[in-house]
Amino acid sequence: MLDTKQKENTHRNCFNPDCDELGIYPAPKSRENLREYLYFCINCIREFNKSWNYFKGLNEQELEIEIRKSTTWDRPSWKFGTKTLNYDFERAFKDFDEQKKSNQKNNISKKLQNSYKLLDLDINSSLDEIKGKYKVLAKKWHPDVQKKEEAEYNQNKFIDITNAYKAILKSFTETKK
Repeated sequence: MLDTKQKENTHRNCFNPDCDELGIYPAPKSRENLREYLYFCINCIREFNKSWNYFKGLNEQELEIEIRKSTTWDRPSWKFGTKTLNYDFERAFKDFDEQKKSNQKNNISKKLQNSYKLLDLDINSSLDEIKGKYKVLAKKWHPDVQKKEEAEYNQNKFIDITNAYKAILKSFTETKK
């Protein structure tokens, strides 16, 4: 299904007076009128594109200005040494860092709470208590100790206990850094 722009283009003749085909390919009228178009057929637009020179008629100084503008995509720019600009960047990134740190603390604390809960421990438990509790649970839920019928379920339980233990140990090493 053709949209309105395509329908409009299907009723135009090629701008080239020697051509009778439909003009569906737009080309700018001039360097000054880049948003006003002439419409050509595929063969004529190829010829137009070969001969089109955006910089035609510019002197050396005007050409240099165009080159400079194109290095910044024709957008305004400024030097990175200004005090207010650097201050704004530092403040913005500082806010992001603080937000990131608080989010990490919240995520870690939930994970740790679940780990402590799975091992049936208090958050204030000592390292020796944690190791002792893990040994007891590991012996109880290890798949080699279980019956073959229960081994698959118990293996998942054992994996969960081991992962919780690792997370708690990791939190101990992170707090010491």
